[in-house]
Amino acid sequence: MKNLLTFLLFVFSAGLCAQDYEQESIDYRKKLSLEYKSGENQVLTDREKKNFGYLNFYDFDPEFVVEATFEKLDNTEELKSKTSTARIATYTKYGYLHFTLKGQKCKLLVLFSPSLKDDPEYYNYLTVEFTDETNGKDSYKVGRYMELRAPLSDKVMLNFNATYNPYCAYSDRFSCPIPPAENHLSLRVKAGIKKGFKSFRK
Repeated sequence: MKNLLTFLLFVFSAGLCAQDYEQESIDYRKKLSLEYKSGENQVLTDREKKNFGYLNFYDFDPEFVVEATFEKLDNTEELKSKTSTARIATYTKYGYLHFTLKGQKCKLLVLFSPSLKDDPEYYNYLTVEFTDETNGKDSYKVGRYMELRAPLSDKVMLNFNATYNPYCAYSDRFSCPIPPAENHLSLRVKAGIKKGFKSFRK
C-alpha cells in the first residue's frame, strides 16, 4: 500500500510539473510574439507588424523538457563563431550540458558573450545555440537558441518548448551567430519555435 501511495504521489507530482512547464511555455510564446508585434525588438518593418499575427511554434511536448547535468569549464577558452554575414562573433566557452533526449545521449556547449559582461540586464546571459534534424524543414535553417542565466547549478532543466529564433530568421538586416558544429542534435526536436510567423492576411 505504501509503495502504491508513493507511486501515485510521484505520478501526481510529475503531472503538476508538466502542467507548470506547459503554462510557462504558453506564457513564453505570447511574450515573444508581443515583442515582434509591438516592435519592441525593432526586427519587423511597419508593414510586417501590421500583418503579424503570432510566431509559429510546435505544440507543447513534455518529452522535450529534460534534466541536464552541467559541467562547468574552468578555462576561458574563446570560440570564434561564424555568423549569417561576414561578421565573426566571439564567445567564451562556459560549460557543457549532458542529458538524454528521446533515448539519445546528448551534449550541448553553453556560451557566454564577453561583450555583455557590463550590461546591467544581460551581464549573466548564457546562450545555447543548436541545430537538429528539423532545420530547413519545419524550423529555421540556421538553427535555434535557448536562453539561460548564470550561474548554473549542477542540475539544469532544459525546456526545448521555450526556444527562439535569431533575428536573422525574420530579417536580413541582422547578423546572427551560427551554432557550433558540436551542438548538432541528431534527432528531430519537434518542440519550441518553428520558422516564419502567422499573418493576419492569407
